Amino acid sequence: MRFKPLRSLLAVLIAVSAAAQTTPHFGGQSWWNHIKVLADDRLEGRDTGSRGEREAQAYAVEQLKSVGAEAAGTDGYYQPVKFVSRQIVEKDCNLALIRDGKREPLTLGEDALIGLRVMPAPEVEAPLVFAGYGLKVP
Repeated sequence: MRFKPLRSLLAVLIAVSAAAQTTPHFGGQSWWNHIKVLADDRLEGRDTGSRGEREAQAYAVEQLKSVGAEAAGTDGYYQPVKFVSRQIVEKDCNLALIRDGKREPLTLGEDALIGLRVMPAPEVEAPLVFAGYGLKVP
């Protein structure tokens, strides 16, 4: 998810902005300028491990230094984080809806998309519930 790195960077910039509130240079426009830098298309979404993420990190560090914040990470201003990733091997997986003993196979990528955010269970037996499309239409 691409929003977590942005949230982390925004948290850092909140701290920078809080420190900068005692200076005459901080205001709504300077805050918006930080947002424009971090949301700029040239950072290509700041995907984990990408060039755009590294540029966003460098920007945040530059801002911290500019207000005199001391480095507190294990590597200067940086704190390494171990990532664990999972990937579905579609040829080795299957997915089906079972109702009243009848099995209806589903095709991954066409009938179903699976986004793994937690350790996947080897098998799940549960009722199917349609929760809507997430739209609120007045």
